[in-house]
Amino acid sequence: MKIAGVEAFPLHPKAVKEAWVDDEYVWPSSLPSFLVKVTEESGEYGIGEAASQVWYLGETAEQIESCIKLYDTALQAQDPANFALAHHLMESAYSGGMPGGRAARSGVDMALHDLVAKARGVPLHALLGGAYRTEFELLTNLYHKTPEAMASACQDFVSRGFTGLKVKVGDVMLADGFGRESFASELAKLEAALEVTPPEVYIDADANQGWDSAQWTVAKLRRFAGHENLSIEQPLHYADLSGAAFVRAHAGVPVILDESAWSPRAVLELVRLGACDRIVLKLNRLGGFFPAMQAVAICENAAIGVSVDTNPYSIVGDTAGCHIAAAVRTHYPVDCEGHVSFLDLGEEQMFEGGIGFSAGRAHLPDRAGLGVEVDWDAVARHAARYQAEG
Repeated sequence: MKIAGVEAFPLHPKAVKEAWVDDEYVWPSSLPSFLVKVTEESGEYGIGEAASQVWYLGETAEQIESCIKLYDTALQAQDPANFALAHHLMESAYSGGMPGGRAARSGVDMALHDLVAKARGVPLHALLGGAYRTEFELLTNLYHKTPEAMASACQDFVSRGFTGLKVKVGDVMLADGFGRESFASELAKLEAALEVTPPEVYIDADANQGWDSAQWTVAKLRRFAGHENLSIEQPLHYADLSGAAFVRAHAGVPVILDESAWSPRAVLELVRLGACDRIVLKLNRLGGFFPAMQAVAICENAAIGVSVDTNPYSIVGDTAGCHIAAAVRTHYPVDCEGHVSFLDLGEEQMFEGGIGFSAGRAHLPDRAGLGVEVDWDAVARHAARYQAEG
């Protein structure tokens, strides 16, 4: 097989998640998203998704589209199964020396893996080493602004069978700056969540880099040390690895790093410094399956857990997330329902297949490749509707 073309088709998701609709400082009401198609010379193709958030991941729609055009040129006539060379060529075309272009690169990487897996008649996770499981416990993100609303949401998702709750406890401080009053409002939401959540359900208190001070973080977390289901996620700036290591050593609460885990080499540095107990793996931040599996191997050999997270994505990206979760040994709940709870893509039914949900679990389909089929006429209607509505 030889690559004949790499194309990007804009998607136009609208956020429906609580806080995303009315909190433009941090979370967008719309976000850059593209369906990526890699076609080989016979006409067979694979699909992927390139999605980002301008504030969070620093990539605009225009940048992603431009990167995919560069990658199209770089990958012409290459073997789609040579993932290592494909990444080398993409990095040579754009941002090999500094972080950038990873959302686009991850979308192309997904599509390459989908194409090759379909050609070989195997599910995509077979290209990643195989599957420990194809059914997953679920985690959801909760952005509620008051303790009462947060407690109610926790009870709701536990009743649905979710075993992981990511409780957002940094948005106020990100928007308003560090302060005792802001800190108190974040901790009140966490206290409310812990009060109503059973101990067998994970609570990942996600500060999204907003807590700023390692000493303050330790001081505030010590009173929660008796909650064995609690972990603190990314309390400090993504570059403050020594601060994260200090929190891990003194707070009595496991530390998860998300934004700090942006490349395999960055993950290796987290291990070297003893900065975390778990990472959050986002395919679009790492650049796709190929570098993500390198990060997974580092973590597993250092006894560091791996949680897989949505962008949020459509069902294409969320299904891709489950394929890499299948190849991860640690059994943390998977955040793969972004296409259900975060985003609305409108009336058109563009996709068939992909992950399904039942009894509080996600299930991968028994199909070759990603397991998602595309109605290209519906994709065209989706684009036309967006252009007509402005």
